[in-house]
Amino acid sequence: MSNPVDFTVPLACDGLRLDVALARCFPEMSRTQIQRACEGGLILCNGLSLAAKTKVKSGQSISVQWVEREEITVRPRPMYLEILYEDEVMLAVNKPSGEVVHPAPHVKDSFIEAILAHTNGQLAKAAGIARPGVVHRLDKETSGVIIFAKTDLAYYSLSQMFMNRSVKKYYEALVYGKMRVQSGSIREPIGRDSHHRTRMAIRRNGRPAHTDWECFRIFSPPGISQLALRLHTGRTHQIRVHLASMGHPILGDGLYGFQTDRFPELQIPRILLHAKRIELKHPLTGSQLSIRAPLPTDMENFVASLISAEGECPRAAWI
Repeated sequence: MSNPVDFTVPLACDGLRLDVALARCFPEMSRTQIQRACEGGLILCNGLSLAAKTKVKSGQSISVQWVEREEITVRPRPMYLEILYEDEVMLAVNKPSGEVVHPAPHVKDSFIEAILAHTNGQLAKAAGIARPGVVHRLDKETSGVIIFAKTDLAYYSLSQMFMNRSVKKYYEALVYGKMRVQSGSIREPIGRDSHHRTRMAIRRNGRPAHTDWECFRIFSPPGISQLALRLHTGRTHQIRVHLASMGHPILGDGLYGFQTDRFPELQIPRILLHAKRIELKHPLTGSQLSIRAPLPTDMENFVASLISAEGECPRAAWI
């Protein structure tokens, strides 16, 4: 699979179907490659995949990955799932760390395959054959609440909520260092790192990104802060990039500057970031839902292994 390519829809493509616009903007790509990218959910706008029939608008910023040779296939893979909410049109699951949400040519197993097995294949097809029901994503090492749509109607409704930022997303993280103030807000634009294609970075010409944070516990020694965070936008690696830009990378996140030798006496199991709660309206009834995922065992055990000392703060009301 190629590296993601970011482009802006030109005026000449305003109102066209996505697949038609891609054919005009990327004449070197075959119809099959465009179809695979659309069906594989590899064309994103604001972190959400676009279907081939989606009408695009001039000025819209879109990211696309091209599938060159290997087919993307999805097969049911039974595994234990911690279901947080489920009805006939949607479900929410506590994703364990280590699971990739959707497949790619280099990914053998993916979490969506477990969801397919659980629902007996009843997932929205609008997102593409490789990403059935997927309306948003979590990084591989991030645990926590993730939502899937069972019907196309629910998929479009949920996707619109995420795109309009009406979904409230709350996280918890353990970071390097002692926070100097109890809370803050980070509003720094994020784009792909021009030197390292697997990284994102703070960039002047990046997309707007907004993260609120509040420190509710400090472990000193060794110098670790436990944070509650609210994500207002959904940029790739947003929390990881924003916290690293403050000099407080998430524990275990070597991609964004955490150094393992900072705490040689501690066993840090992974990137210690957890999607703790999502608040949204039900895609059909409009009733308010608040879906929580308990802190996973590896993070609970890590916190228990720390010696809590100075600076314990009142727990944030919105955690």
